[in-house]
Amino acid sequence: MKTIVFIPTYNEKDNLRPLVEQILQLKLDLQVLIVDDQSPDGTGQIADELVAEYPDRVLVMHRDAPRGRGYAGIAGFQYAATLDIDVILEMDGDLSHQPIFIPDFLDAIKDTDIVIGSRYINGGDVVGWGWYRKLNSSVANNVARWILGLKFSDCTSGFRAFRKEVVQTLSWETMISPGPSIVEEILYHCTKNNFRIIEIPITFINREQGKSKVSPKLIFRWIISLFKVRFRK
Repeated sequence: MKTIVFIPTYNEKDNLRPLVEQILQLKLDLQVLIVDDQSPDGTGQIADELVAEYPDRVLVMHRDAPRGRGYAGIAGFQYAATLDIDVILEMDGDLSHQPIFIPDFLDAIKDTDIVIGSRYINGGDVVGWGWYRKLNSSVANNVARWILGLKFSDCTSGFRAFRKEVVQTLSWETMISPGPSIVEEILYHCTKNNFRIIEIPITFINREQGKSKVSPKLIFRWIISLFKVRFRK
């Protein structure tokens, strides 16, 4: 299956090149789409360098304002759905999602519509988190399940694969998440559309380079966005 790996980025200059090169080293029919959200650290320049080095395999989109993980996600999925591909695989740009699991996603999606890479089913794991991060992730998953009525073990995972026809079916123009709640909003709409969704185990490795974007302010905004998604008319 022709696959495009979609990577939304913001300030990932130390992680982007090794991530893309690991993806391209896989013996699979893959392209990479980088959607950079006006990174001030030079991530966009590295993306352009990768396009120059791998012109047939790497694409880049430089977004204009407003900036936000949600806006970047919507733009990336919409663009990817116009390409001659079969599967859109989404992953983070900080090397916490390992390319070695991509073949597992492509095997699994042969028999379903959406595949979630889960840290919390049998075989899944998290490496490098302290008790606070683990607690925060557990609470976030419970909050997402409670507000949106989701039934998955890892609702907040951004390592996922979608059949192209799923992405083409979703009403992207109606989505409202400006930030990371886009991950749960997409999953909510996929559930409402009765798409087949399964989870496979992944090992999540805490970033070694760069800074996490998680903050109390971001978490508060994320919760408010989930309520807006759930109770929007």
